[in-house]
Amino acid sequence: MSGDFTKRDVLKWIEVIYRPGNQQIQDITLNWPEYKKTFIDRIAENLYNDIQRTKHLFSSPYTFKKKFSKLTETEKSSWYDFALDIPKKLRLLNLYIRPYKDFCRTCLIPYYDLETLARADYHNYCQKQKSVPDTKGKKEQVHDSFRDLPDEKKRFYIELNHLVPVALKKAGYEIIRPEEMTEISEKMVMKFARAIHSKYLREIKKRDTGSKKSSYLSWVHNPGDAQDINLSDFDDLPEDIKHSNLDNAYQIPAKLLAIGYKLRQTGKGFKPAVLHLSEDEIETMARVEHIRWCWDKILHGWIYGKVKDERRKTHPAIIPYEDLSESEKEKDRELVRLVPALLQDVDYDVFHVNPEKISKLPYAIKPLSSIRRILDETKKMNAHIRSLVSLSPDVEEMVEARNRKLEEALKEIESSYDYALHIQESFLPDNLYIRECFPDSFILFKPKDIVSGDFYFFSRLNHHMVFGAADCTGHGIPGALLSTIGYGILDEAVNVLKLTDPSEILKHLYLKMHKFLKMETEKKGISDDMDIALCSLNTRKHILTFSGIGNPLYHVSGGKLDEYRPGNLKKKPDESDGNEYISDSINLKNGDSIYLFSDGYADQFGGSDHKKYQTGRLKSFILSIQDNPMPEQGDRLYEEIEKWREVKNEEQTDDILVIGIRI
Repeated sequence: MSGDFTKRDVLKWIEVIYRPGNQQIQDITLNWPEYKKTFIDRIAENLYNDIQRTKHLFSSPYTFKKKFSKLTETEKSSWYDFALDIPKKLRLLNLYIRPYKDFCRTCLIPYYDLETLARADYHNYCQKQKSVPDTKGKKEQVHDSFRDLPDEKKRFYIELNHLVPVALKKAGYEIIRPEEMTEISEKMVMKFARAIHSKYLREIKKRDTGSKKSSYLSWVHNPGDAQDINLSDFDDLPEDIKHSNLDNAYQIPAKLLAIGYKLRQTGKGFKPAVLHLSEDEIETMARVEHIRWCWDKILHGWIYGKVKDERRKTHPAIIPYEDLSESEKEKDRELVRLVPALLQDVDYDVFHVNPEKISKLPYAIKPLSSIRRILDETKKMNAHIRSLVSLSPDVEEMVEARNRKLEEALKEIESSYDYALHIQESFLPDNLYIRECFPDSFILFKPKDIVSGDFYFFSRLNHHMVFGAADCTGHGIPGALLSTIGYGILDEAVNVLKLTDPSEILKHLYLKMHKFLKMETEKKGISDDMDIALCSLNTRKHILTFSGIGNPLYHVSGGKLDEYRPGNLKKKPDESDGNEYISDSINLKNGDSIYLFSDGYADQFGGSDHKKYQTGRLKSFILSIQDNPMPEQGDRLYEEIEKWREVKNEEQTDDILVIGIRI
């Protein structure tokens, strides 16, 4: 079987290597037989050998009585198939690999993502079994649904995916997540690692003077470490202990990203503000810390076991966070509560990060929708009522029954919203494509209620970049329905009809939109459609053509901001399609910045007087952040509007969309 692999099978791995250089791509392409040994042969053997240790945990369709080298080619084929599927799995979870040098970092892969991969493996196994001819009438019966499998059979596929990072580590590669990497610098990590060790030494002194033992010690101290070695200065620590501190340090920014914060160094003469964590934020960070701890154990050869055994490397806490006892969860929470003090030790501050940056993080805290807020407020109100009056058992049961029905109804509505979000995310351009079009850019996209009536569009046609920001009437499900229609027509105009002139695209967009919504029929039609700012950049001539309805464009050049107001009005449905839309042409220079947006940002209520943010304030703020790279501008804009909103804890007024592009 190993001889049947092709060059194409090996080159699939290039797609999941993080930022591969031209030399690395060329090396893999020319020497693919050698890389086949690394990526397929070696990983398949590692998976087989490692899962032999865990065979007491599951029931498997495979036997593990022989060494891998003694297996027949047919028996090896399943393990080669597992190895071949790894690039596809990594792409599914938006993960990448890269060679590691000194030590292998842990990657934060939640348990439910492992279940997703396990489900795919089982599906592949079922398909393979169905294709095998039944020659002796003893063909194995397989369930069509992974969910219907007994737990001990599910466990095999879950453990198999637990071992993928371990097999990659043995092959010399670590798994990383791009969203985490962009927020980490080596200088920051080293400062955190030194601060972690310094705090460890302080906790040791407290313990030796009779103070209460701190859970911080168990966080930093690995089982089996010699205490006197740990008392060394950071530079003199053994490599494994130093690496443990570094791994903890690497994941602090990830924990903060999980609750929507990014780190920055405090300016000279300023002290970092104290970070106050809410209970929800502590719980989210504690969950991330447990994921980190589990993967750290797994990468160092530990597996689940009913009792902790340092010789056999088994531990009962290598389980999902939700399955931990409250006392074990509290250990993770205690460690999280130490993070604000660590930030002050290293003079780092936090600020709100653009929600688009963490939308793909599976472990990040999700903003509460209005539906979820209603449910939480109802629960709090019921608890408050119970604290004021004593209810009879009959009334208590009636209240509980009503609450259950309300919760079920709201969960059903929320699940509909979640699926609508899945649909909307499937057609919106992904961040990688946008960065390919405009390397120095950002998208600040924050729906008011899970799905959005705002949408953004990017497409590349030869030397033309067509992009825009649209604001459909309403938000939530109604707005999202209109955005789906609008995006589809816009995509047809650009990618099917090959239109690149914004005025021609708008003409096609509104004509089709009005016909689709039957706006020419007074009784049946609806009057809702959209505002839009649409641009086409000629990359050869550096000429930007802008046409809009309702939404303006800001152009910043040489420290001056010019506003281009939309020169078009919405056409009445009964007007002929002979109406022309007008556009503006703008000559751009290197370093110029372009901003498109919906009205959600400027219309956000906040401040001490409950007023809208207003476009004048937005213009001033945009000019004040021109020295920052575009991704950081997106973060600063989000931080600014959150501060404005939080003065009196205002709810988000509307969907928010801001696009920033530097030429």
